Amino acid sequence: MEEKNDKKNEIPKEKKKISFQKPGKYIYAIIGVFLIILVTLLIILASGYLAIRYSTPIQEYLANFLDKDSTILEERKVVITTEESAVINIVEQASPSVVSIAISKLTLSQDQGLIDQSSNIGTGFVVDKDGVIITNQHVVSDLTAEYKVVTQDGKEYSVDEVLRDDLNDVALIKINPESDELKELELGDSGNLLVGQSVIAIGTPLGEYAGSVTTGIISGLNRSVTASSGWFGSTSKTYEDVIQTDAAVNPGNSGGPLLNSQGEVIGINFATTSGADNISFAIPINKVKSRIDEYRTYGKFIRPYLGVTYQMISEYEALYYTDVVPGALVLRVDPTSPAYEGGLRRGDIITKFGEYDVNKSLGEIIQQHKVGEEVEIKVMRESVEETVKVVLGEMD
Repeated sequence: MEEKNDKKNEIPKEKKKISFQKPGKYIYAIIGVFLIILVTLLIILASGYLAIRYSTPIQEYLANFLDKDSTILEERKVVITTEESAVINIVEQASPSVVSIAISKLTLSQDQGLIDQSSNIGTGFVVDKDGVIITNQHVVSDLTAEYKVVTQDGKEYSVDEVLRDDLNDVALIKINPESDELKELELGDSGNLLVGQSVIAIGTPLGEYAGSVTTGIISGLNRSVTASSGWFGSTSKTYEDVIQTDAAVNPGNSGGPLLNSQGEVIGINFATTSGADNISFAIPINKVKSRIDEYRTYGKFIRPYLGVTYQMISEYEALYYTDVVPGALVLRVDPTSPAYEGGLRRGDIITKFGEYDVNKSLGEIIQQHKVGEEVEIKVMRESVEETVKVVLGEMD
């Protein structure tokens, strides 16, 4: 009886122990899930706060970054530096005033018969909106040719008149723009130039690439240049006090403007060197201004005429020769000229012309006098100083 009672007592104890463990597991699971949910809610709330707190600065930063990047890309496409921007603006303003000079020739074509063919041979630029254009004399040196002016937009104009100054290699061309409006270039002052100044050249190199632009600096001032003239280069002329530049100038650029950093014309590109790179020359614009004024006043160039061909001898060169002094050596005298009538002869060395010592271009000094003026000239002739008087004529 006691054993049965013990068994009965043992079974309830084991069941009580089992029933005690099951409720404990559920409680821990519920607590764990609750904690996970709580942590998740805290993270969500914290993320929301941070998003609200810092969303505007982040967006602004991203926007600024993107804008900055876009600006950089835009600048790369248009303008890199301030210097380039200045050159671009000058070229945009000046280019419509730069023209190509074309020569017109009648030729026979097997397919088309008789045709009027034009080809670009040089450059010019507008100095008066009424149709006055400046170029080089050697560009329009052929007196029998027909010339045309071609603008940037391709319009062609017949040339009504050509005035030539072969002493300074300057020519003035007159066209009739009719109702078309031409834009003139502003002329600067070539008397105030400095070596190292930036310059821009615009022209039609090789007669093909109209509106081509090159840049450089003024490499030298008051240079003396001997350039060949004529179709076969059989004769040569010396040009004094010209501008040297390293801006590229090629055949076809002749007559085009050399501009300063203000967009003003300071010279006319007229010569380059065949045996070296980056050495080109331009005629100072101040030599052209008087020609333009003469045309506006008289309808022609007014130039005093002496009638000699000469070669300048410097003080340094004179040291190498016996009985030679600095001045202008007369190589030839035109037999119908004022020089011959006044007594100048081949072999004379002109040392003084009027009040000027001949230590620079004689041609420049002659231009300081007037047509019809009597000038006293001192010369060295066979080691003896003599004086002659010449009445200057007018150059045709």
